[in-house]
Amino acid sequence: MTAADPISQFFADLAAPGHLATFEGDSATLRFDVRDRGQVQHWYIAVSDGDVAVSRQHKAADAVIGVQRPQFEAIVTGRLNAQAALLRGVMICEGSLAALMMFQRCLPGPPGSTGRVAPISSQQVMAERRPA
Repeated sequence: MTAADPISQFFADLAAPGHLATFEGDSATLRFDVRDRGQVQHWYIAVSDGDVAVSRQHKAADAVIGVQRPQFEAIVTGRLNAQAALLRGVMICEGSLAALMMFQRCLPGPPGSTGRVAPISSQQVMAERRPA
C-alpha cells in the first residue's frame, strides 16, 4: 500500500480502530470487486456489531459490489456519492442493498464538508419507514 493509493488507504483507515461506533448494532459482509485494466482487486469487509475486519479475500458476502477503480477512488475520497453511483449504474450491487447503505455511513463527505452527523442505525431507519 502506498499513500498514493486512496483505496488501500481508505480500507487501512477503516480497519485500524477495529471497532466503529457507526456500525454498532449492525452486522454484514461486503465484497468490493474493483476493476482496473482487466484485473480485479477484492476487498472483503466483515462488520459484526461495530467490529470491522478488512481482508483481500474473494469469498461470498451479503453484498457484492462491482465498480471500476476511478469511480471507487472518487467514492472513497468523497467526490462521488455511493448511492448516486448505484443509481447511475456506475456501481452495481448484487445481494443486500441494506448492507451497502449501512457501509455508506463510513464513507467521507464531499471535499470541503465539515464534520460528521451522528450515526443512525439501520434499525432506526427501518423503524421510521414502518407505518404507525
